[in-house]
Amino acid sequence: PEIAGYTIAAGAAPRGTLAGDYYDFSRHGEALRVTLADAMGKGTGPALVAATVRASLRTAPERSLSDAVIEVDRLLEDDLADTSMFVTAVVAELRPETGELEVIDAGHSLAFVVRADASWTPLRSTNLPLGMGMGLADPRVPVTTRLEVGDAFICCSDGLLDVLDADDPFGHVERVLTAMGPDGAVREALRLANDERATDDITVVVVRRDA
Repeated sequence: PEIAGYTIAAGAAPRGTLAGDYYDFSRHGEALRVTLADAMGKGTGPALVAATVRASLRTAPERSLSDAVIEVDRLLEDDLADTSMFVTAVVAELRPETGELEVIDAGHSLAFVVRADASWTPLRSTNLPLGMGMGLADPRVPVTTRLEVGDAFICCSDGLLDVLDADDPFGHVERVLTAMGPDGAVREALRLANDERATDDITVVVVRRDA
C-alpha cells in the first residue's frame, strides 16, 4: 500500500517451491494492519497453514487485533490438534496519522523499531506461537509504541538470521537500512536468500515513517 509520509517495503523468498512464511498488508478505515507469519516446516503443509492464517486475519477486519489473533488460535487448535505444527507470527496495526503502532507477537520475537537515533526497541508480547493453545487461556495483549519521523518498524522470519553478520546482526541490518532505505534493504535480504548459508524461507517487512 501507499501511505503519505511512509515508505513501505516487503518481500519473500521461499527456500523451495512453496513457502511457509508469508507477509500481508490490509487497510481498514485509517489503519494499516501488517502481518508476518512463519508456519513450522517447509513445503505444502506449512504453505496451506500459512494460507489459513492469512484468510482468517483478513476476515472481519473491524475486529480488534486481539480478537483477530484469538480467532486464528481457535482455528489452528482445531486444524493442528493432532500434529506438532505451529505458527509464529507478528500482527501489527499502524495508525499513520499519529504513528501509533500496536503489536502482538505470537512466539516470533523478531519485530523491532529501529529509531532515528539508531537505537533498537524490541516489540514482544509474551505468549506462545499460534496453534499451541495458550493463546486461548492467556489473552494476547498488544504492546504499543509510536513511530516518530525517521523510525522504522521491521520484522523478518528467522531464515534471515542465517545470512546476517553473525558477529553483529543488528549492525548489519542498521547499515543496510541506512545506506539503501526500506526498498533497498528488502532487495538485499532477498539477494542474501541465494547465499549458501541460507537454509530456510526469508521474509522481510519494513515500514518507515518519513514525515
